Amino acid sequence: MRRIAQVLNAGAMSLYWHLASKEHLLELMLDAINGEVYVPEPTGNWRADLRAQACSTRLVLLRHQWVVDFFSSRPPLGPNTLRALDKMLATLESLEIDLSTAINIFQTVNTYVSGVVIREFQEIRTQREQEEFVSGDAEFLAKLEEWKRALADSGKFAHFLKMLEDGVDPDAEATRDERFEFGLDCMLEGIAAKLAKKPAGDE
Repeated sequence: MRRIAQVLNAGAMSLYWHLASKEHLLELMLDAINGEVYVPEPTGNWRADLRAQACSTRLVLLRHQWVVDFFSSRPPLGPNTLRALDKMLATLESLEIDLSTAINIFQTVNTYVSGVVIREFQEIRTQREQEEFVSGDAEFLAKLEEWKRALADSGKFAHFLKMLEDGVDPDAEATRDERFEFGLDCMLEGIAAKLAKKPAGDE
């Protein structure tokens, strides 16, 4: 609260004329950030709508890294959050599923998005650490080649060595969008396949 008061050039205690507590401030901040997420008006194509919302959510979380610790873990209270939830529920209305199933679908999508973002943060941090390590060791490339020869001589890691030879980096920055969208499409296809299954009692 003191830091925010400094930014606003105000007294910390004066903030409490507008905010009930630090928790109240956090709710307002989260709702403001939720307002940045693009949630399309229902188009009738629920998969495309959920995909657009998921892609936007990822970009917002990457832009505000601290939010991932709170994302989808608190009840919707603010107007932006409530509007987004209402539009998302309308997105699945044409499927004629029960509310519990609709909520499960949204939680599944949001859990996937937040999980991917957490991994991306880890990748960014690890990449930075590796770059510092490599720059501090003039013999790194020679050691790397020696390690690869030792793996090849063991005869135990053919598939891993093939990945190295082909230059496939599972954490490459250049493939983050592609990897995210691949997983998102797989998940949405899986949801569609599950919804298409008839309950055993209907047969």
